Amino acid sequence: MNNAIPVKIKPMHQGSAPDDDGSIGGGVHALGHEIQSCLEKLAASGESSMIDLKTLPMAPGEYDDIKTMLGQGELDLVLDMDGPTRIRETAYPGVWWIQHKDRNDQILSEIIEISRVPDFLAIQADQVTESAKRLRDRLVPKEQQTTPDRQRV
Repeated sequence: MNNAIPVKIKPMHQGSAPDDDGSIGGGVHALGHEIQSCLEKLAASGESSMIDLKTLPMAPGEYDDIKTMLGQGELDLVLDMDGPTRIRETAYPGVWWIQHKDRNDQILSEIIEISRVPDFLAIQADQVTESAKRLRDRLVPKEQQTTPDRQRV
């Protein structure tokens, strides 16, 4: 009698294609469950979440597999700040892939953010206050503006 246990050997990475049985690798699968849980939390309470990809240990090829799993959505935006920042909507609304690079094109940070709108794009309350003040000052006629020797009327 043959007591051999059947073993199927799969390479650690098969590019961006799923395994023969249609599944994805264990690390990518676990991250998918985490993202799915964060989406449920966002839907239920409005609470946003972030996953720092640079802190995750990844097997060769898992980075590309994560990108393939999440796919591409409608929005793909690049901002130029102290280097390019790319904000990419995935195929799952509410899941954003955000990558910050320096001027030498080195990745500084890379996160998956689960939120209605990436926090990175949200303006802070003090910025709104300053904006309102600057616009109010601009709308005041020049003859009514305060000068050192003249009080506003």
